[in-house]
Amino acid sequence: MDTFFPRRCKLCGCRLAEDEKIVCLSCARKLPLTDDCLSPYDNITARMLWGRMPIERATALTYYHPGAYSSLLMYKLKYGNEPDIGVWFGEYMANSLMPYGVFDDIDMVIPLPIHKRRERKRGYNQSQEIARGIGDISSIKVQNNIVERSRYTVSQTKLTHTDRTKNVKGAFTLLRPDAIRGKHVLLVDDIITTGATIAACANELAKAEDVKISIMTVGRTHYI
Repeated sequence: MDTFFPRRCKLCGCRLAEDEKIVCLSCARKLPLTDDCLSPYDNITARMLWGRMPIERATALTYYHPGAYSSLLMYKLKYGNEPDIGVWFGEYMANSLMPYGVFDDIDMVIPLPIHKRRERKRGYNQSQEIARGIGDISSIKVQNNIVERSRYTVSQTKLTHTDRTKNVKGAFTLLRPDAIRGKHVLLVDDIITTGATIAACANELAKAEDVKISIMTVGRTHYI
């Protein structure tokens, strides 16, 4: 099939080697990686969430800014009907970050949910695709029915820091508190900008007794 329908890199368009998926090795090396994994308990991503939610570890894989390779891929994932990019991101994160212990003692991976209306329009939840890739490599179970996005909200993109927090207040509902009681869960999202959405979801998860929450995202903006 590769002979007649060669697979192409989603970024540069070059033909992919047999052992490459989605992105060629040359483009993958150009991803602007953060150093969060070197200090998962205390880094810029974690500090964005201190005092706003109970948090164990936090890791963002890449810096997210206009023109960055990670940004171009994320745009295709969210708006180009290419869920396989999300799976690739998840696999890339798991392979890259496992040596640093960021998955140690994690009991389950929970993708940040999007509202059913938005999921119907997009065809999938991009965070769920990312979580699937993480699960495939780490062998940690992915749970999609622990928490739901129960209230539809407008896009956070053009809102101020304060308005973002108001926009997602009460937007999530914990469905299965018993399933995460006493567990360490990894909440996965695509991008963290101000942390308002992740914090809102994490605080809903925290209603379960004795739960520990860590955060992982593909991208982190320079918002702060």
